[in-house]
Amino acid sequence: MSLPECQPIEVTADKPYPVFLGAPLEALGEYLHTQFKDLEHVLIITNPVVAELYAERLKKGLLDYRVNCLMVPAGENEKSLERLSQLTSAALRFGTDRHTLVIALGGGVIGDLAGFFASIFMRGIRLIQVPTTLLAQVDSSIGGKVAVNHPAGKNILGAFYPPQAVWTDFTTLDSLPWLEVENGLAESIKHALIRNSGLFKFFETQEDNLKQRNPLTWREMVTRSSTVKVTIVSQDEREQGLRALLNLGHSFGHALETGMNYRGVTHGQGVSIGLVAAAYLAKAKGLMTMTEIDRIKGLLSLYGLPTQIVDITLVKQDPQVLLELMKADKKNQGGRKILILPQGIGRAVISKECTDLEILEAWKQVISA
Repeated sequence: MSLPECQPIEVTADKPYPVFLGAPLEALGEYLHTQFKDLEHVLIITNPVVAELYAERLKKGLLDYRVNCLMVPAGENEKSLERLSQLTSAALRFGTDRHTLVIALGGGVIGDLAGFFASIFMRGIRLIQVPTTLLAQVDSSIGGKVAVNHPAGKNILGAFYPPQAVWTDFTTLDSLPWLEVENGLAESIKHALIRNSGLFKFFETQEDNLKQRNPLTWREMVTRSSTVKVTIVSQDEREQGLRALLNLGHSFGHALETGMNYRGVTHGQGVSIGLVAAAYLAKAKGLMTMTEIDRIKGLLSLYGLPTQIVDITLVKQDPQVLLELMKADKKNQGGRKILILPQGIGRAVISKECTDLEILEAWKQVISA
């Protein structure tokens, strides 16, 4: 298959799969013809906003298949067992079977929900991720993590379920409101912090081009950021060690999102505040300087990302609540909180020695007086 300007990166996991960067939505059907000789039915799972923008473009390449589209309302709260059950009922009405291919068309919520659905429907059916947000393109669509939420915490119920491919069309970023862009920027800055100081410098020097959505600058950002994710996932697909570094900022961020019931704070905002909290904790451990923390806070602020919780009343008025919510973090072992801490800029470490008192103090550092 010939795709002009399409740049594939291979995830070399147990079941390798390509991540196509700069792949037109309309060309996906051509790729499917080369890969799946038995494919007859395609089930697109998306939300109404994304469907209105991009479903028809995607369907142009799927004319040889029976195609059904399932709509899911937007919002993190849709990643639930109730919604999963509703998807299952609707899929059965459409005649979905073990040979069906699921296409997750959308951002992180759709990728997680549709991916988890594909992983458990009839014990697993084929999946292709088509990420349409910056967050999904640089992070959540890569690596095979799929999940739904539980009242006890975010992504508590999930699986490792690699897609057959990730199909990234950069033009889908053109329609993103800046709030959605921020979600992806937070993850990209996280990638820079854990593995690529040059990418961190790129963000510091490319503010104007990124804010003006210069296509070449955005392509470079997505490519460099997603390459960090692909490299780490290829070495540790099931998070036995190295991949845990990708959770930098997320132990704090997920607790904040859960404490606010996924309202009033986006995932990117939670991660942004989490990166700062983790940096303060790292400083307490002798891993960071205040100058480096200021540099991190300055970069996040440059792109409109928060570095503090402005209204703690939204999380029941007590940082102790946030500490308690961190108990549900999936990295924890034997009651111990396992946290990812930055070590300077461009490197991160896994820490098993953080006390509750140290974590609580880090929370206090990001709560506005």
